Amino acid sequence: MKSSLSIYLSLSLVVVLSVGVSALQAQVSPAGTPGTTRGTIISLKGQELLVASPGGEARVKVLDTTTIRGEIAVTISDIKPGMYIATSAQKQPDGTLRASQVNIFPEDQRGSNEGHRPQSSRPGSTMTNANVEKIEETTVQEVKGPILTLKYKGGEVKVFVPPDASVMRRVSGGREMLKPGAQVTIQATQAADGSISASRITVDAGGI
Repeated sequence: MKSSLSIYLSLSLVVVLSVGVSALQAQVSPAGTPGTTRGTIISLKGQELLVASPGGEARVKVLDTTTIRGEIAVTISDIKPGMYIATSAQKQPDGTLRASQVNIFPEDQRGSNEGHRPQSSRPGSTMTNANVEKIEETTVQEVKGPILTLKYKGGEVKVFVPPDASVMRRVSGGREMLKPGAQVTIQATQAADGSISASRITVDAGGI
């Protein structure tokens, strides 16, 4: 039975961990491989970060080596050629892509999840992590804004960014950002004993 369970976890690449008597907790990959979970901070005591995630309460270790970043709101004009960005966009009836959110990565995250793919959680929506090759001002359906040419390994796409699109930039931060109520995205690794240690924590703009 243990063998069957191990095979199932390896195939699914996701485990649901329990800490103490908690029901929980975060979805991460099998022991030794990184995974991602999202949630709201409940508390931070010493190294232990308690997070409310969709699966329940998750206890995550914040180490001295954990990278902590925040997101701040910027403007469309802050997007420049050569930047590495993540763009969430909706496909329009004419086939064009219209951005709803743009995240500007720091240089040390260049190449993160590079590519163009659909978002299963939002029908007709796409996510593109790519380099900004070109920016051209245009008007789409009487709305002025830039069209970004985004180049990634294996291809490129053009995305229109309207004035109402959310534009965020990731910045370096510290433990002072990890306050109760803050929305966080945590990249972590599960150890063989079931404990979870964070390698990177990103605090969403609304939580800073």
